[in-house]
Amino acid sequence: MNRLERLYAVNEAIRRSSPNPVSAAELATQFGVSRRTIERDLNSLRHAGAPLFAERGRLGGHRTLEDPKKVVLTLSDKEVTALIIALAASGPDLPYSHAGRAAVGRLLDVLPDPTRIAVEELRSKVRTQVAETSSLDLQSRHALEAGVQQGSVVNLVYQDQHDTRTERAVDPVGFLRKQEAWLLIAWCHLRNDGRVFRFDRIQSARATSKKAATHDLEVALGWLPYSVERV
Repeated sequence: MNRLERLYAVNEAIRRSSPNPVSAAELATQFGVSRRTIERDLNSLRHAGAPLFAERGRLGGHRTLEDPKKVVLTLSDKEVTALIIALAASGPDLPYSHAGRAAVGRLLDVLPDPTRIAVEELRSKVRTQVAETSSLDLQSRHALEAGVQQGSVVNLVYQDQHDTRTERAVDPVGFLRKQEAWLLIAWCHLRNDGRVFRFDRIQSARATSKKAATHDLEVALGWLPYSVERV
């Protein structure tokens, strides 16, 4: 067992024992290390923000303020870091990115302290460079996200590659990542066919209360001359 694994296990042993205290000597015996090693582990956990405290006396020991019934995620530090990197590297046009950022915060809040320490250490070694601002205004991006999620018609103002500007109603079907651009997959009422719309060419998108027809995503993408993969 390496040190990070032991930190997690020590924290879990104290949490499971709650509300009863656990002595450093008991922990040392349980993990086959010296009492001094356990004391160093406990100090590391406290410095990382673990809510541990010591009770003095013959029946004293170490206890935690953490809820013993709290669900502990079994994701590894590498798995959590990979999710955070993927979110950061996808850029501001990533569909539901606001929800993703909120999820990262909640995920970090419920991680066991040793895993959170390891995640922060890994994150400190990664850098990414993406566009600073979204190619869509926030209201338009939310309209597209709501259209896909709720199945409602969205009105677009779109400028194509030839700079031709059109207004059209679409049934949002999903999203497509193509190289460095995000696209909306939709059924276009104007063309009566499946189409994809680049985010950076959508001048505006406005949600409506009209229910969109249901379309199969693969059918809407059926005309594309290249293959795409499901995430």
